[in-house]
Amino acid sequence: MKWACVKVHLLLLCSQYLSRYERITSIDKRACESNLPQHTFKRLKCKSIAMKHLRFLLIVAPIALLIGCQKNTQTTSFTGNVPVYLSYEELRSAVVNQPDVELEQPGKIFLYNDLILINEFERGIHIYDNSNPSSPAKLNFVNIPGNVDMAVSNGVLYADSYVDLVALDLRDPKNVEEIGRAEDVLSYTISTRNFDDEYPLAKVDQTKGVIIDYNVQYVQESCENEACYDYYDVRWDNRPFENSTWGADESTLNFGGTVSNVRSSATSQTNAIAGSMARFMLVGQALYAITDEGEVSVFNVNGTAPSLVHTFYPWQDGNGWGEIETLFTFKENFFIGSTTGMLIYDISDNMRPAYISNYTHFTACDPVVANDELAFVTLRGGNNCGWQELNELHILDITDIMTPEFLLAESMTEPQGLTISNGDNLVFVCDGAAGLRVYDYSNAQQFQLEERGSYAGIDAFDVILKDKRLHVIGSDGLSQISFDASGNLSLISTLSLR
Repeated sequence: MKWACVKVHLLLLCSQYLSRYERITSIDKRACESNLPQHTFKRLKCKSIAMKHLRFLLIVAPIALLIGCQKNTQTTSFTGNVPVYLSYEELRSAVVNQPDVELEQPGKIFLYNDLILINEFERGIHIYDNSNPSSPAKLNFVNIPGNVDMAVSNGVLYADSYVDLVALDLRDPKNVEEIGRAEDVLSYTISTRNFDDEYPLAKVDQTKGVIIDYNVQYVQESCENEACYDYYDVRWDNRPFENSTWGADESTLNFGGTVSNVRSSATSQTNAIAGSMARFMLVGQALYAITDEGEVSVFNVNGTAPSLVHTFYPWQDGNGWGEIETLFTFKENFFIGSTTGMLIYDISDNMRPAYISNYTHFTACDPVVANDELAFVTLRGGNNCGWQELNELHILDITDIMTPEFLLAESMTEPQGLTISNGDNLVFVCDGAAGLRVYDYSNAQQFQLEERGSYAGIDAFDVILKDKRLHVIGSDGLSQISFDASGNLSLISTLSLR
């Protein structure tokens, strides 16, 4: 029995460390070879890096084997957020129209024809008739548990519902019906609605369903043997909340607990427009979705139920690292914002994007918009967006799409979503509690950026430009604002919280 135990632990240990060895050395090798000019020296130096990790395995393995067969039981008691679950069966029958639900916690926005769609964070989508922008009329609320993202094409609304991707018939906004569903194609997400930050997260059991709420109560949790190693791995390395001491397994996904960094949507169609904080993107019959922190999946939506076509890993293509955050498309290029930089892809083949280039920066949250010559990137540090208090607007020269070049940076307060009016050479930046700020970028190639004005009094998170109107969403609701060529702003209407 003892020898069998040793063999089992040896296999587990070697599998685990060889996997890490392969992953780490491949990353180090790429980083090494990209920074060393002499080919012979590259091979010698990178070989030494590989040998360093192999030596580490050979040293650690015997030590681990000495303790590997000892029974290891860990127990902890604490007051924590205990998940409340919705079963998968209930989840898949929960899409209903509830027109009386009021706007309480707005998330992302999407414009489709004369409709404004506003996400109610992790609950569903509000639909407004905006044919009269001075007085938008509420049409409906569609209950979609776990929803934070949306995109619309040809009258079909695509929305995430925890682990599922749902297709809804939007042709009658007052009576939206589910017409298709792709099950278990999105990562299991840890809900942040009603989570009490004063207490850690209790153990998550994904077999019970999706998390819709929490009860704060006293809990006692235990684990044994190999399960403890995985459990504590997650506890320290993949905590879904800053103060968690116990957590979920590595297949879960959390975007930080606020609407500012969860999945969202984007599209290039002129009658369907989303914001810059985008994690869904429609290009023709292809729907791009950030399905994990390091991956983007492509779905074919040429039917009622979306079907997975392809998954790719942007920073593997870019020989770097970072968490994927936002998607934006312009003509045949699309731009991926991440915590460590921007990546550019060619999407002339909608289903198979081709990597072009990237631009790296300090760790920060990073939405991006672009035109033919320039890319605009906001960097927001602190909190879940990186340890550095870096809050800036960066402008890049992308005339040569293969080699983006940094032009200038503008200091901001809490920059988030942004949009550009190419005809007026204006960029509008949501600066959190500082409101909406307007800049003239006519002389950006000469390293100059002129601030034209601002609109205070709103907590601005993201903005969409359509028909010379700015649709600004924030924690206090939606504001529609007009502007002129000089950047002067004027309020048209507001949709406030209840």
